[in-house]
Formats: sequence, C-alpha cells, structure tokens
Amino acid sequence: MRDLPKINQLKNFKAIIQYGSIRAASQALHQTQPAMTRSIQELEKVLGVSLLVRGGRGVVLSEMGRIFEPRANMVLNELERAIDELRQVEHSSQGTVTFGCSHLPAFGIVPNVITKFQQRYTTAKFTVVEGQLSELLPSLRLGRMDFFIGMISPDISLHEFDNEHLAIAEFAVIARKGHPLINSRSLRDLQAAKWYIPTASAGYFSNMETVIFPYGRKPTCSVLFGDSTTIAEQLVLNEDYLFVGPKAMLAIPYLQNIVTSIPIKEKLPDGKYSLIYRQQQVLPPLAKHLIDEIRFAYWELMSRQIT
Repeated sequence: MRDLPKINQLKNFKAIIQYGSIRAASQALHQTQPAMTRSIQELEKVLGVSLLVRGGRGVVLSEMGRIFEPRANMVLNELERAIDELRQVEHSSQGTVTFGCSHLPAFGIVPNVITKFQQRYTTAKFTVVEGQLSELLPSLRLGRMDFFIGMISPDISLHEFDNEHLAIAEFAVIARKGHPLINSRSLRDLQAAKWYIPTASAGYFSNMETVIFPYGRKPTCSVLFGDSTTIAEQLVLNEDYLFVGPKAMLAIPYLQNIVTSIPIKEKLPDGKYSLIYRQQQVLPPLAKHLIDEIRFAYWELMSRQIT
C-alpha cells in the first residue's frame, strides 16, 4: 500500500488555499515559510502530482489540486467530527453542532430551541446556517454540517441521505397587517407588488416567479432574491414587500399581530419539510439531542398551523 498523506500536510494545504499564499498560511499556523513549503512538497511527492500553481497573484490550485481539495477537506472534517464526538461522549455538555435550516425553522423553531439547549449545555458551540437545501447541500455532503431541516423537492437527489419526513405545510402569500393589497383575492391583483423570494437554484423556490405571476407582471413590479430572514422581515414590515411562506408562520407568537396572509383564490404548492443527514454519518450525541428537541418543536408549531 502506498504512503498516505499526513494530517499536518493536509492542514497546511487547506491553509494555503484559504489564505492565498504560503507566507500568509505559515504565519496563520505559526510555522516557518520553509517548513510550510517542505510540507507541501512532501504531500505532492506522496500523491505524485502537483497541487499548486505559484504565480504573481499568489498560489492557486492546479487541475489536480481542484480534484484533491474537496476530498482532503472531507478527511479533515471527518477527523474533527470524530474527535469532537469522542469529547461529547466523555463530556456530554461539550462539543459543537453545525446545521442548516430554511426560513420556517429560522423564524419559528430554531431561536427558542437553541436558547433552551444552551441553558442545558452551557459550553456547547452551535452554528446555524440559513438557506435553502439546494444551496447548503454541498456543505452537508462534505460533512461540514451535521444535518439540515427544511423543504425538500423531487428535483434534488437525496439518495445518499436519510430523509425523515416532518410535515407538509400549506403555503400562502404573506404581508404585514395593513398592507394596501391585504384584501386582494387573486394573484392578478398582485402583479405590481414588491416581492422577496428566497434564493434557490433548485427546489420549491427555484420556479417561484412562475407560480406568483401566472398572469404576468406589471412594469412597477420588483422581485428581490436573498437568503436573509432578517432582511426579509424588514422588507415585509417596513417596505411593504410580499413573500410566499408557510401558514404555520402566522402561529408564531411574535408574528401573529404583525403579519397575515392575503386571501387569494389560487392554491399555492404545499411545502414538504424534512430532517436530512448523511446515511454514512454517525451523528454526535449533542446533534442527536438537538434533533429530538427540533422534532418536538416542529410538531408543536405545525399543530398550531392556521388553515
């Protein structure tokens, strides 16, 4: 069996790509520049290929480097996760959890769950990445996230993931209470409105313009795409933007008195929410506990859905 790369070589390789030069990477990792250079040369010798191209603008990946980088990152991610999992088993209140979520969990579930969870696990570290599945799937596939909660779609392949169904949510056009178009009865009446739509290259929101503009759109209509719940909230409450979201959002206590749905006659597609994680992945204890809390919170929220 041929020699395998050493962990410090992979870490140095990752750092060079991250910082853009051997000098910057060596400073960040508190190594000498000759030592960093020698480490990369040894890595390239083990692999039998050149990974980096050195030029006037710094260091960039070679063709072989672009092939090798995601696998190397996966190895480092898995090793870090394994070490973290061991620490969690030994010290159940410590460790890290990183997960992704779409807008409904971000609005109504995650903040409260995380607050309660941190009160119980005071030394744990939580990282939440907001976005649609199509945008976060690469990070989930590479092991940078423990799991994802949000909408799934038949046009996104999930054969390598465990897909736990959570709920089917009825969707509606959401606006602030008092919006000038609040009494509209058809999407035809919203042709000139301002809209905020989550960014998605595939899935539920990827064809949302087709859904909300079956009668076309007027010149004064504007559509803004984004991934920020905070920006969406400000645009809806302060700038009279509309957005498409699950009716269950209207059951969230702090939103009940400020937003409502517009009673259009057209039926919007339902959203299918799931919990997703890699089949070959062993979830660390903290992630398992957090998932249990999210399952319960999700069920509780959906049970209050306004129909």
